[in-house]
Amino acid sequence: MKILTIGNSFAVNSCHYLPEICAEGKIPLTLGRANIGGCPLASHWGNASNDVRRYGEIYDGDKTLREMLESEDWDYVTMQQASHDSWRIGTYHPYFENLRDFVHKYAPTADIVIHETWAYRADNERLTKDYMISQSQMFELLKENYLEIAGMAENRDGKPAMILPVGEAFRITQELTGDKTGGLTRNPDGPSHANPLGEFIGGLIWYAVLGGGDYRSISFVPDGVDAKYVPLAKEAVGSAISMYKAF
Repeated sequence: MKILTIGNSFAVNSCHYLPEICAEGKIPLTLGRANIGGCPLASHWGNASNDVRRYGEIYDGDKTLREMLESEDWDYVTMQQASHDSWRIGTYHPYFENLRDFVHKYAPTADIVIHETWAYRADNERLTKDYMISQSQMFELLKENYLEIAGMAENRDGKPAMILPVGEAFRITQELTGDKTGGLTRNPDGPSHANPLGEFIGGLIWYAVLGGGDYRSISFVPDGVDAKYVPLAKEAVGSAISMYKAF
């Protein structure tokens, strides 16, 4: 399984434990990263269209996005919006469409996959002081936006892009555990980066959706994850994946 991520720190979060999970599941993994911290779709497109050398490492690097796309016969190229723009549909266009066409041109073997990111913690000041929306409002808006662009992906089979419903799984985990803020899956930092439990959930979703692996049989538990939450995390993963099969 060969995956290239076009994203930022949220892609790094979701893939953090993917190598360990794939190793246990005996799914060979090549993971390429075209990530820049805090980078929205508009900036990725600006870099792509001007052959800016910012890619190749976990963050940044000295390659162009075209070079990254041409470096492997990728199975999947994932895309996401930066969290601060994820809830605003106007920030997606025309940059997603431009990047979609760029990916199809320079990575013709790859299907585009949409990485659904997550809403900030409910106690994040960006929500309460800057955006003036609730956590649930942010999530519903970003979910709607990701579903919209998934329908515009125009993959080789003519079907909409698959969605990696990490944000949905975070939301369901809150419901299952009674977590009012989202603190079980997210750190109390500026953009509410995923903590180890959140990263574990992200890895299980990518493993299941892209690799077809049985997430329920994974025995690996990351350091810093309380084992009592693992069954609930896996339940959230299964529920999120089932929900998005309908789209």
